[in-house]
Amino acid sequence: MDEAADKIEAQIDRTRERLGSNLRELEDRIDAATDWREQFRARPHVFLGGALAGGALLAAVLRPAAPRQAFDSSTEDHPRFVSRNGVDGREQALELWNNIKGALIGVAAMRITAYISDLVPGFDEQFRHAAQRHDAPRTR
Repeated sequence: MDEAADKIEAQIDRTRERLGSNLRELEDRIDAATDWREQFRARPHVFLGGALAGGALLAAVLRPAAPRQAFDSSTEDHPRFVSRNGVDGREQALELWNNIKGALIGVAAMRITAYISDLVPGFDEQFRHAAQRHDAPRTR
């Protein structure tokens, strides 16, 4: 009986060591994935593209009012930037920026979920189950 308990205890210790090792590896990978300097070294073209897009967006939002400046019919005193189709240019730029942020957050969430799924067996199934519970209509 004592041998069986020793075997179980040894197995528990081995499992604990493996789990500890897996957690340390997961922490290291998450640290590497969230370190912007490491990401820049690995993918400088993505950062340069983001800087270019951000600069273009900022230039579009902050450009001075040129001949395209129109007056809002409700307040003749204050000029407003209006595009050819009659929509406020700043509102368009803000909507574009919000769409870009939403897309980047969605992609990051997808990548992180896939990464953790590769590391932790059964995570994907449990994650989907939790998402279904969260999305289910609540009854009172």
